[in-house]
Amino acid sequence: MDEMEFRILDTLSRNPDRAVSINALTKEIRQLHDTAHYPNVYKTLHRLNEDGLVRLTKTGNSSLASLDLENRQAITALSEMELWKRRFLFERSAELRRLRDSVFDDLLIGPISLIDAEGNMKLNRAELLIQLPECPKKAEMTESLLKILGRLEGRLNLRIDALVLDKADFSSLLAARDRNQLKEMLSRQTSLMAPDIFWSNIRNAWARGIRIHFDQEETRPDKISEEHILHNLARFGYKELGARVRESLDIGIEYIVTALLLRGGPRRVSAIPVILAKNRTTYALLLFLAKKYGVQGRLLGILKAMEKQKTDQDLRNAIRMMEMTQVKEVKFDDARMKKLMRTYDALEA
Repeated sequence: MDEMEFRILDTLSRNPDRAVSINALTKEIRQLHDTAHYPNVYKTLHRLNEDGLVRLTKTGNSSLASLDLENRQAITALSEMELWKRRFLFERSAELRRLRDSVFDDLLIGPISLIDAEGNMKLNRAELLIQLPECPKKAEMTESLLKILGRLEGRLNLRIDALVLDKADFSSLLAARDRNQLKEMLSRQTSLMAPDIFWSNIRNAWARGIRIHFDQEETRPDKISEEHILHNLARFGYKELGARVRESLDIGIEYIVTALLLRGGPRRVSAIPVILAKNRTTYALLLFLAKKYGVQGRLLGILKAMEKQKTDQDLRNAIRMMEMTQVKEVKFDDARMKKLMRTYDALEA
């Protein structure tokens, strides 16, 4: 792989779902890698097309370029691209090298990605996406991983926020029509471990008919508008009296719960147990967001009060994970919880 091939694959891999003109691709490469010249991009794209790694589709007088996930050789090329990207990162950051060495020593499990590595490192934090292998003891494996990461935080003097997903949750979030953290993470990831498995998982999802769309911008729960909040609360089965609901952007339930916790008003917090009880929730993602935005204590209080009224194994596991990290619980009134769950028929969901 030469440098122009790397730059093209790196740019296209940030959203494998799209097709982009050669002119637009040249501009994006220039933004990411400082320099790019149209003739070099054009020539290299046609070579990658001949190798079956990139698809060029003629539209009028121009051609649109996209990754060719149908070709298994593309996985080999994307894995090599990840090794280039990782090497460039580590050459610029001793802190990232120390994190890499620690992860390689303690977490040899499967695909691990760094998210926005350099940006997060400036804030003295690391964000990890960890994909678990298929295992009947998912909760025990996750608990073990979080304990190891907790020790790494102390040893490296570095805050580590990790989203740990099994195959089912990864595929579910990838396929979801809502805006969610996973699809935003994937546009900013660098594979730290097992890039071949990472891209094989993406290709396998594509082969099962899942649209491989990565969102370029990150959703900020504290910036979600009132219009978006009301639309999604209604979508999840909670309507406020007198509120005018308009069609708006579909946002994942984990983001909405985090936004409500950040707002903090009793009326809005009351919606949380209702929508959690009525809808499927990826608790791993919810706990990740709660830690990232500093609302773990309030979430733990709500989950523990919910468990007294309606419980399931995923809820119980989420509570145990939070208690394991010694989160200071903010109590939620049990009588209020019972009334809420009955009022909104959430006990039967």
